[in-house]
Amino acid sequence: MRPVLIAAFAALFAASSVPANAAGSQTVGRWSILQRTDDQSRVQLRFEYDERSDRGTWNSSWSSSVPLAEAGIPADRLRGPIAPVTFAIAREPGTFSCTGSAGENSGAGQFTYAPSLRFDDALASRGLGRPTYRESLELATSGMTLAFVDQLRGSSPHATVADIVRIVQHGVTPRYVAELAALGYRNLSVDQLMRLADHGVRERYVAELRGAGLAQPLTAEQLMTLRDHGVTGKYVAELAADGYRNLAADELIALRDHGVTAAFIARLKTHGYANVPVRDLIRLRDAGI
Repeated sequence: MRPVLIAAFAALFAASSVPANAAGSQTVGRWSILQRTDDQSRVQLRFEYDERSDRGTWNSSWSSSVPLAEAGIPADRLRGPIAPVTFAIAREPGTFSCTGSAGENSGAGQFTYAPSLRFDDALASRGLGRPTYRESLELATSGMTLAFVDQLRGSSPHATVADIVRIVQHGVTPRYVAELAALGYRNLSVDQLMRLADHGVRERYVAELRGAGLAQPLTAEQLMTLRDHGVTGKYVAELAADGYRNLAADELIALRDHGVTAAFIARLKTHGYANVPVRDLIRLRDAGI
């Protein structure tokens, strides 16, 4: 970021925030935009905001790569000379009114946020309740849409606004849900989606397991357990290369937990022990052989 923008952003960062209240006062936050060097059609957009009260300070930040067309700022303004800028980022839950400076492929400034009554009404009509100002702000920064809300409610019909906010906070996005669905994991509940995300179960991880030969159907719970115990696609492939194919999830976990590696199996083979059953592999490893 250029010196002028750094100075401007530092000043804005130090500015106090206005807490939201029942009357709907607007929270003042900070925004920054940086042109992606690897993709001229995308920018890194960041929101940061906080609220202060007698109970302490609540703060939050969100950053993601988004299409330039969704960042609100005109492309020529972002890429032109550094100058003051005013623009709006409209999302379904509400609108960010932004001011600051931008140019030479970056920008920074302040924003105020105004919730969308239409979006709030739509949530209420679906039985989720109405979001608080803070909840609306969380939903807007994440880019929540009614289409995604409806998708989540398909498997969690009793979900509330608080549940939708929690799923956002755990990093569950429409893309993540779509990736899981493409792998056969559809109609997952809000709780399952959050837990899978928390345990680091991503499309790449599942694809690596399957690519290593673990083609048997695995439940969401089994995926989380495998991930927690460090069973990787590489580990599965190494065992398969030594003849241990189509192992059950609990066998893989037991072998990994007891330290049975491809190197250990190779050592056994040099001493004439080949095709040792899984249970005996574990016993031999535990005995220090």
